[in-house]
Amino acid sequence: MELDRRTFLMVSGGAAASFALGLSSRAQDSVCRSDLPFVITVQASGAWDPTFLMDPVTDSADFTPFVASQIRTVGEIRYAPFFDANTGAVAPYLVGDDQQDFFVKHGHRIVVFNGVNNRTVSHDIGPRIAFTGSTRDGQPTFSGLVAGLQGAEMPLAMFVSSGFASTGGLVPVTRGGSLDLLRGVADPNRDSIHTDSVNELLREATQARDARLLAGSSLPRPRQAYEKIREARNGALQRRFEEIADVLDGARSGRRRGLENTAAGVLALMSSGATAGAHLSLGGFDTHDGHDDEHPGALQNLLSGLDFIIEAVSADATLSSRGVLIVVASDFGRTRYNGGGGKDHWPITSMMAIGVGAAESVIGGARVIGATTPTGGNGVEALPVKISGGQTIVAEAGDPDAFELTAGHVHHALRNAIGLCDTGAPDDPLRRFALNVLPNEPLPLG
Repeated sequence: MELDRRTFLMVSGGAAASFALGLSSRAQDSVCRSDLPFVITVQASGAWDPTFLMDPVTDSADFTPFVASQIRTVGEIRYAPFFDANTGAVAPYLVGDDQQDFFVKHGHRIVVFNGVNNRTVSHDIGPRIAFTGSTRDGQPTFSGLVAGLQGAEMPLAMFVSSGFASTGGLVPVTRGGSLDLLRGVADPNRDSIHTDSVNELLREATQARDARLLAGSSLPRPRQAYEKIREARNGALQRRFEEIADVLDGARSGRRRGLENTAAGVLALMSSGATAGAHLSLGGFDTHDGHDDEHPGALQNLLSGLDFIIEAVSADATLSSRGVLIVVASDFGRTRYNGGGGKDHWPITSMMAIGVGAAESVIGGARVIGATTPTGGNGVEALPVKISGGQTIVAEAGDPDAFELTAGHVHHALRNAIGLCDTGAPDDPLRRFALNVLPNEPLPLG
């Protein structure tokens, strides 16, 4: 029964959204990008501190409370434990019902990028660079680009809970921070108070009002607009959104909070064929004071949310067979401790890419690209890298092939890894939204 329903959702949604949005399919993309994974970008809003997680600094009280013996390793990934500022105790970041160490559980599907220079300490600019790989206005975020390329016939192609996100105008953005808000978008008249018969009366009253507006309009342009509204509310699009509301109702089971709550709805929409990309955001990272009290808790919430997404994707045949790529980033990084027990803004940061299902083979895992040293003045210094022998390695000082790792390099590599390419068409979005990075060779992944 579920399979039949999903098939119906995907077929009816394509026809409905095509009519409603007036967006044509891109036939020239059929060879170049036919099997893209779903993409979810996750924003650690406020600027996380990589030295407290995937790029740990040890034996330096100016940076962290950690000593070398406390750092754990999975493959190439070195990571710091959770730090309890009240007791000084450390423990792994435990996630899921089984309470496993996050990196032990999922490290095999994670690639970490350290020493990424976002070249800004502005909260207005940083998220744009982190999620588009560019400083240009109008550039789509990675999830927004994939949504634009794959979701032209989806009614909710790009969903954004909060934070910075853009589709570059390729498809509309739907914003909503929780399952309830999502369901309200899909079916505004549905609630837990009124019966189905009352909802039907509301629907009939709306349709009657639309008919009166249409009958009372004689000017061509307003009349055309009323006709489109009336057709949308009486046809396939309305039925499609009612089905989406049913899907979201089904996703509301269980007690969830924060990132997990919104992710449950997003994954249900993706599985039903309504959504191709999403941008989720979680706060608590802008720790100018009380850093050691607040930052570990924010990281715990982030990793718990990521664990929920990974587990949910793995359990869903539709999502895992197509694959989901999760890209986790933040505005920028953080400095050494300031005089008030906090840490301030620093341009050098880290990013993570997580492949789940079919996307796991594309991304690989348990790997680290880039590195830093804690000798960079007020924060860590990014070490130069170069591509050699099919790998990205740390370069010697003065190496003519060396370059500084940026978010643009990371996005260029991710685009290449999932098969995004310029089809050669004059209006191809990959040409319009090209990333100008040097070297132009993508960082090897997988």
